[in-house]
Amino acid sequence: MKLFQHLDELKDSDGVGNDAIGLAQKFHNLGYECHFITRIPRSGKEIPNVKFHTLENLHVTSSESDVHILHYGGTGYPYDLFYKLFGKKILRFHNITPAMFYEHTTTPEIYAAMAKFESLSYLELASFSIFCDAIWCDSSFNYSVISDLNFKNPTILPICKKYQETKSQTKQHSIDEGNIIFIGRYSPQKAWEDLIEFFSVWVNDFPNAKLYCVGNIIGAFDGYFDFLRRKTIATGVENRVLFLQGKSDDEVLELLSKVSAFVSMSEHEGFCLPILEAFGMGIPVFAYSAGAIPQTMNGGGLLFNEKDYYRLKKDIKSILTNPKLKQSLIKSQSDALNFYNAFPWEIELAKNLEEIGR
Repeated sequence: MKLFQHLDELKDSDGVGNDAIGLAQKFHNLGYECHFITRIPRSGKEIPNVKFHTLENLHVTSSESDVHILHYGGTGYPYDLFYKLFGKKILRFHNITPAMFYEHTTTPEIYAAMAKFESLSYLELASFSIFCDAIWCDSSFNYSVISDLNFKNPTILPICKKYQETKSQTKQHSIDEGNIIFIGRYSPQKAWEDLIEFFSVWVNDFPNAKLYCVGNIIGAFDGYFDFLRRKTIATGVENRVLFLQGKSDDEVLELLSKVSAFVSMSEHEGFCLPILEAFGMGIPVFAYSAGAIPQTMNGGGLLFNEKDYYRLKKDIKSILTNPKLKQSLIKSQSDALNFYNAFPWEIELAKNLEEIGR
C-alpha cells in the first residue's frame, strides 16, 4: 500500500510541514510506502523512508488500495489531479484565513485578491465534501469551519509532531531582562502591531528588554511589514524590536532560550504550533484567546480575552517575578504538552483508515 501526501511545498519550519513529515513517519510505521507530491521542489533536510515527486515530474501510479492526503489551507493545489488519482481521498484541513483581516491592512487590490481566494477556497471545500472519503481537521476550531459541509468521516487530529521538552530550562530560566518573543508569518491576522504596542508599554518596567519577532514575509504583505517597522518608530521601540526571518527549527529553539515570555496577540490561528514549542522550552506563554489557540494550549499557559496592555503587563510581571506562580504556569504547560507527546498516533490513524475502508 502507498500513502501519498499532497501539498504546495514541504517546509521544515511551519505547522503544515511538521504535520506532513510527522504523518509520513507514522504511516511508515504502519507499513505504508510513503510519498510526497508537491508543486514546489523540496529543498529541506533529508527525510528517511519517503519518496519525493513534483507536479512537473510526476510519474507514479496509484491503486484503489492507496491513500491520498491533501493538506489544505486554501485554493492553489491542482484540484483535478487530486480528484482523478485512484485511492481513498482524505482532506487534511488546516484553515483558511478570512479576507477581512486584509481589508484595512493591505492595498485594495490585495484585499480583493484575498477575498477572491477565500471564496474560491470555500467553493473547493464544498466540492471536496462530495468526493472525499474523510476530512481530518487539526483543531476543533477548524472543524467548526467545515461542520456544515457534510464531509464523510470528519475527525480532529492535532498536528503530528513530537515536541522537545527541556526540563532543565524550567528550573534555570528567570525573568532576566524581560525579553519577549512571538513566532508567525508577518501577516495581518497575527496582529503584530498590537504586540509592538504592548511591548512599548512593557519596556516602561523593563528598559533593557528586546522583542523578538520571528517570521517570514509573504510578498503580497510587504506593505504590512513596512507598516510594522513604522509602528516601532512611532512607539519609540525601533532599537529594541528585532525582526528575524528564515530561522530553522533549531534556531527558533535557541531564540526561545533567550526570552522570558512568549506573547501572542494573534486573532486567527488554525493551530499555532510555536506555542507548543514554547511550552517545551519551559517559556511562560500568554496568548489572546482567539481561533484555535484555547484548544491548542489545552489548559496550559495563560489566556487573556481583552487587549488591555497595562493590565496584561501587570499580570505577566506578577507571574514572572513570583517563582511559585511561574512554576505553576510552566507545569500547566508541561501537562498540556504531555497530551500531544503521548498521542496514540498509530492507533488513531489505523482506526480512521479502517473507517473509510468500510
